[in-house]
Amino acid sequence: MRIWILLLPLLLFGANEANKSQFFKVLMERQNPYVFDKEQRVELKKAELEAKTKQKIAEMEYKKAVDVEKVKKEAVEVKSKAEVEKQKVAITPEQEMVQVRQKMILYGFIFALITLIVIYFIFKKYQAHKERIELEKMRLQESIHEKEMQMKEKELQAQMAGKLIDAIASGKLSKEQEEKLLKIATGSSNLLEHKGD
Repeated sequence: MRIWILLLPLLLFGANEANKSQFFKVLMERQNPYVFDKEQRVELKKAELEAKTKQKIAEMEYKKAVDVEKVKKEAVEVKSKAEVEKQKVAITPEQEMVQVRQKMILYGFIFALITLIVIYFIFKKYQAHKERIELEKMRLQESIHEKEMQMKEKELQAQMAGKLIDAIASGKLSKEQEEKLLKIATGSSNLLEHKGD
């Protein structure tokens, strides 16, 4: 194994020297092609043809490598686009759920607002109805009170009439007092006005 390690640099050095001599030979042929014979010119042509072929192969390899890279890049782009589309498809149901929730919140808010407005109007109507009932009760009570007052006044007149009759019958009153009492008894004058007299 050590022998191969030592021989390998020598072989490489020898191959390098052979290439150098070939290179100098080709260089000399280029400078003065008529010095060399026909065989060497054919070799030169072969070498030129080989160099051109290698150059074309290298260009083709380069184009191939560029095309491969383009294809790889396009494949990566297509794959990334596919991933993005896949994520969009995956996100779309979530976005729809968010939109549905937002709509539900909006509709709930509108429903609550309408409910509050309806409750407010119902309450106002109830208050107005309650006030009407209270006013009606007050009118009824006032009417009842007036009727009671009229009844009491009539009772009082009746009592006064009875006393008047007794007073006139006793004959102790003057003519003027008798006339006043008769006016009160007939109702031409308010009984409460004369009560103070």
